[in-house]
Amino acid sequence: MDKIYITGHKNPDTDSICAALSYQELKKRTGEENVEAIRLGDVNRETQFVLDYFGVDAPTFMDSMKPQVKDLNFDVATCVSQNASLYKATNIMQEKNVASLPVIDIEERLLGVVSISDITKCYMEVWDDQILRHSETPVENIIDVLRANVLNIPAEDRALSGKMVVGAMDPKQMAKYLEEDDIVILGNREDSQIDAIDKNVSMIILTGGNKLSDELIEKAKQKDIIVISTEFQTYMAARLLPQSVPVNYVMTRDDVVNFSLTDTVEDVKNTMSKTRYRSYPVVDNQNKVVGNISRYHVINEEKKKLILVDHNERNQSVDDMECCDITEIIDHHRVANVATQNPVYFRNEPVGSTCTILSKMFLEKGIVPTRQTAGLLCSAIISDTLLFRSPTATETDRMILERMAKIANINPEEFAMEMFKAGTSLEGKSPADLLNTDVKTFNIESYTCRVAQIFSMDLDNLGKIKDSLLEEMNKIRNDKKEATFVLILTDIFREESEVLVSGMFQEQLAGAFDTKIDNNSFLAKGLLSRKKQMIPKLNQAVLKYIQEN
Repeated sequence: MDKIYITGHKNPDTDSICAALSYQELKKRTGEENVEAIRLGDVNRETQFVLDYFGVDAPTFMDSMKPQVKDLNFDVATCVSQNASLYKATNIMQEKNVASLPVIDIEERLLGVVSISDITKCYMEVWDDQILRHSETPVENIIDVLRANVLNIPAEDRALSGKMVVGAMDPKQMAKYLEEDDIVILGNREDSQIDAIDKNVSMIILTGGNKLSDELIEKAKQKDIIVISTEFQTYMAARLLPQSVPVNYVMTRDDVVNFSLTDTVEDVKNTMSKTRYRSYPVVDNQNKVVGNISRYHVINEEKKKLILVDHNERNQSVDDMECCDITEIIDHHRVANVATQNPVYFRNEPVGSTCTILSKMFLEKGIVPTRQTAGLLCSAIISDTLLFRSPTATETDRMILERMAKIANINPEEFAMEMFKAGTSLEGKSPADLLNTDVKTFNIESYTCRVAQIFSMDLDNLGKIKDSLLEEMNKIRNDKKEATFVLILTDIFREESEVLVSGMFQEQLAGAFDTKIDNNSFLAKGLLSRKKQMIPKLNQAVLKYIQEN
């Protein structure tokens, strides 16, 4: 399990998605091929516009880092077809040193499992002399198991609908045992051969390499009798014949324990603890067998390796972070509470965008990003700095955007207008959609605070749904049992934001912006950045609330 995943935060914004994709390219171009960019949430409209503009696919969505079956080095599948003989299945088990085999159909889909115990039970049925009929054993299986030469096969298939008989008696004594459609094992006694043909048996098996005379072969052809000859002597032929039964006759069909590629290792361990099989089939999403898994594989599981970009707070990352091994962090936010098991490469710079840092890393390594990646880097810088209107913007961001824009062949101002227009469109969006598009949670003192931000080119129009937004905020806050939910409604061009507050710290937060709360909201001139402007003020408001209470 050597793959390394690269992810941004939950509810990913443009910087988060573009940083993961860009770092994936940088890694691959420096020799680390087994890396994959992923995302922890839906792609918002602005980011989708960017991806479409530069012709880049969105990262794969993953909501868990728990090890899955597909992450394990399980064994390659050794399967048998449903018509394979017990003889063939037994030989495969001995060769591969396994106690069971998945049974598959012609399209390699799982039908059941055949085990040594299944085959043993079949061998114990010593009184079933009609097992070939009951199991609808193919003639081909008998020929293969007895390594026989075919002397006659009818043009039309003939069913083996009788019992198995060994012709070791005088024909007169055999008369009461031999019947039409039986499968009879014979030697070189011609009188017995004639009697079998006259009785119209379905198959004659000649042992010791014996043959029928031309005359008897002709009679057998006329009666559509199958005739084969094996070099085995009679005892061996009689012993091997039942092993030609197909595995689908004895296999376990019901309640077959198998695992899919997406099952978690935790669930696999739980299931294995309640069963006693040595190995279990692994199937894909089409129920095709792709391997076998045993206790050995899950005991030696490894954690998934993860690189964090554009965040380093535990509650903003994947829920089951304890199931992965963080190897790197590239971020431009405050250093928060992510804990790692080992020393990691941690690059954190006070710039406006994670993609500014990644652009510098490309330049430091002397690698020119592709036009598509340069476009992603530009888009993230423009988005996170609001084209340098945000107080988080730095001269480094400006310099990097200028260099990357030349590679991407875009005009930053014109592209920004198109991107912001696409990203701030409210068409078809419900209050719940808007509140979950760009949202982060922060732990401040002992309080959990949720802060969402919506950018708009028309704040007046957005204000018409303010009551619906506040109602949904109250619902989310109560469901999540959080202290407060702050929504920043930002007008990019007026460079101001209306702030809606549900829950605690309303007066304190408004006071931090030198204004007063009015009907759960206040106007904050110059407020554009959640990270650099809102979060410090929210910290200040919480501390003031604690002092006052």
